[in-house]
Amino acid sequence: MFHVGFGSAQREAEIRKIATSDRTTALILAAVHFEWMLKRAILKLGESPSKDLRQQLEDVFRMQSKNGKDGYKEVWEREVGRRFKNAALGTVLGKLSRIQIHALDVRGKVIHGNGTVKKSDADEAIELFLEAGEKLRDFASKHRVDLDARLKARPRPKAAKA
Repeated sequence: MFHVGFGSAQREAEIRKIATSDRTTALILAAVHFEWMLKRAILKLGESPSKDLRQQLEDVFRMQSKNGKDGYKEVWEREVGRRFKNAALGTVLGKLSRIQIHALDVRGKVIHGNGTVKKSDADEAIELFLEAGEKLRDFASKHRVDLDARLKARPRPKAAKA
C-alpha cells in the first residue's frame, strides 16, 4: 500500500483516494498517519535527546494526560510549544478540540467495534486527521524542518569533566 519512499503529502493523497471506495480503511490509515506525523514532529522539533524522547513517546497513546500519564498535548507543549512562537498544539492544528471530540471518537468506534459510524462522520474524521498532518508538516517546514526526512539523533549533552 505505502512504501518507504512515500512522502507524507503523497500518503495523504493516497488515503483520500482510498476513502472513495473504503472509508473504514481510510479512516484507520488517516488516524495512524496523524499520530505518526504528530510523533515525528515532536521528535524533530523537540529539544530532548532523541533516545529519551522516543522512550517518552512509547508510553503516549492519548491526546491528553490521563491517570498521571502524559498525552501528546503535554509532550508537545514541553518539547515544542515552549520553543516557538504560536506553537501551542491547538494553535498549530487549529481544530484540536474537534479532533479530540469527534475524530478520535469515530476512530475508536471503528477500531473497537463500538457502534456504527455514519459516512459523513467518517469523512469528516478522515479530513480532520489528514488536515492535521498537513498543518504539522507546514509548521515544521516554517521552522526549516522536513518531517519526511530521516531523523537525526540529538545526543545527550556530555557531562563536564572535573
